[in-house]
Amino acid sequence: MDGVLFDVEHNAYWHEEWGDRPAAMTEAIDLARRRLAEAPTMVPVFGHRYLPAGRGTFGHPVLSMHQTDIVFYGLDLADYIRREFTWFGIRAQEPKSTVAFWSDFVGTTPSERMCSDNGGRASRP
Repeated sequence: MDGVLFDVEHNAYWHEEWGDRPAAMTEAIDLARRRLAEAPTMVPVFGHRYLPAGRGTFGHPVLSMHQTDIVFYGLDLADYIRREFTWFGIRAQEPKSTVAFWSDFVGTTPSERMCSDNGGRASRP
């Protein structure tokens, strides 16, 4: 959540489903924080690799998440572990987006997610 809020503040990010972006930055961050609280909770697996939280959920792809730069890192947990910690395995199929909100970021570039007048993308330290 902090990475998305960073992009709201420093990189002009705004999710279209949040409606119109408030003009005041504090209001924009407050609204983004409330909307992010509604998104599925993501649980860290290793480093900045995540899976959605929830009992009985399985078969979700592992996502690598840094701010709003989110990409697939495995078809599921087993595929991710094989790829991350061994040199074996060619992806036979592409992962499917299964997590509401967070899957909106997959398959887009950071510049596609930013406003055109951004002037440069900042990155959290």
